[in-house]
Amino acid sequence: MAEIASSADGSRVVAARTHGPALGTLRALSWFRSRPRTFQLGCALLAAILLLSFGGPIVLGSDPSEQNLSDYLLAPSPAHPFGTDATGRDLLSRVLHGGRPSLVISTFGMLGSILLGLCVGMLAAFGGRMAQRVTGFVVDVQLALPYVLVAIVLVSVAGASIPLLVLMMVLAGWVQVGRVVRSIALRERSKDYVKAAAVVGASRARIARRYVLPSVLPVIVALAPLQMAAMLVIEATLSFLGMGVRPPQPSWGSIMLEGKNYIDSAWWLTTFPGLAIFLTALSLLLIGDGFERAEGGSLDRVQSIAADDQGENLAPVIAGRVEP
Repeated sequence: MAEIASSADGSRVVAARTHGPALGTLRALSWFRSRPRTFQLGCALLAAILLLSFGGPIVLGSDPSEQNLSDYLLAPSPAHPFGTDATGRDLLSRVLHGGRPSLVISTFGMLGSILLGLCVGMLAAFGGRMAQRVTGFVVDVQLALPYVLVAIVLVSVAGASIPLLVLMMVLAGWVQVGRVVRSIALRERSKDYVKAAAVVGASRARIARRYVLPSVLPVIVALAPLQMAAMLVIEATLSFLGMGVRPPQPSWGSIMLEGKNYIDSAWWLTTFPGLAIFLTALSLLLIGDGFERAEGGSLDRVQSIAADDQGENLAPVIAGRVEP
């Protein structure tokens, strides 16, 4: 809706007044244009991958499990742009269909690892000495056990399934998030405004929820794309090892598993799903880099603090200033 007004010199000025969804769209576009170039490029690349993964199979309308033995291991061609596999299945259709489970499972793994890391990190910062010792012991044990070995044990006991795959991804990725959250919470807890809240009688839970958590969330948001990229690689690794998505449902990792015996004779079987994983991880890393640039590199500094958080750098904080 436009309004026409007269200026002091008699000229007519058209002022645009935007209401409702249009105003929100303009604000979102303005915010997006103000982001770093890496963020914009990463979002564009990720949007294209999501569109192809979720909309491509609908457009193609082909069955990724349809076999045609006469098309055995055909090289990429106009009829089959990504070639075919050992049973004559179209690889383009399988890669597009395989993107959906890989992306969805990685999203759940990312959300679960961030939530668990956030809870453990806040508990380590505000739970007292006993909680700090217990969480520190859990972190040490988690870092000492390779997640692939843990995955093999769990699959041997419970069998491969999607929920178990998500659980293994959460166990593999929560430690770094927890250390970052703990580092930020400890820094915030030593500041004057938090001490003032404790002096006036605010409980630890209230301080953590109302005063420290808002300082943690922006870093968590910036860390989420990087965590998502890590989860994507972990999902592909576990699927490649046969502990992920089960046939006939394709995923990028399982497609690479099927092509590992034909690397010398059919390079496309592992190249194209690997390229899909690489481009998706690259888009997420570019988005994370854009967040970091917008925050002035604060995420990199926090991660460096968390990397040194093995007792020496933060031991004085834990022993002295942190305790009320």
